[in-house]
Amino acid sequence: MEKGNLGFILKMAQTINPQIYPGRELDINLLELRQLPEGTLGREVARFFDDNGFEPLKSGDWIQRTHDIWHVVTGLSPSKNDEFILQAFTRSQVFRPSSAILVLAGLLIHRCNLKEIIHAIKNGKMAKDLIDWDIESDWATPLNEVREKLGVIASVPYKNTRS
Repeated sequence: MEKGNLGFILKMAQTINPQIYPGRELDINLLELRQLPEGTLGREVARFFDDNGFEPLKSGDWIQRTHDIWHVVTGLSPSKNDEFILQAFTRSQVFRPSSAILVLAGLLIHRCNLKEIIHAIKNGKMAKDLIDWDIESDWATPLNEVREKLGVIASVPYKNTRS
């Protein structure tokens, strides 16, 4: 997503959403995560950030700071289509007015379809509450085991969309 749009969306989310764990700490040390074995959550999160030229967010609430980790866990890329689908997953996990607005916008501009949204909502409702998950304790856990533990069905394997 373009940087201007991202800034607008982050500000909108901070304004209209109830803030979830705004002071909760999360250490995303990419140097350390890159050293973990292939296929672990931490290594895949580092790969996601590296492949897409992203940096971990240091501001915002828990949902905003863990958003990219949710991409990895759900198997959704940072493509425009998958961003809208992740918002449906997020909305089914927590009360997030901005997520509902973005899902509707995605449907209206044909960046996602109703079948994808319904699947993401069902997946989010079946999964355990990701906001209560101790992410850092699972950095060295294989991603497939993390998904199983959380009850998340990966939509598709993550693919680098920068190429």
